[in-house]
Amino acid sequence: MADELDINQLILETIDERCKDPFVKKLIKKSLQYEMDIWNRHPRKNDIEGQYQLIVEKIVREISE
Repeated sequence: MADELDINQLILETIDERCKDPFVKKLIKKSLQYEMDIWNRHPRKNDIEGQYQLIVEKIVREISE
């Protein structure tokens, strides 16, 4: 059975292979990283929504530059 790191690597490789838009790719990877970071914690819904909003805003700013 594959360990957690192998599965994470497979997910990242699949994103790299399948996703052509660099900003969408970045959004997916940042979102997955955030989900892994909060896996064992139980943040409030407001905190989760706020963090996702920050992720999206940062990527949108990068697109605008």
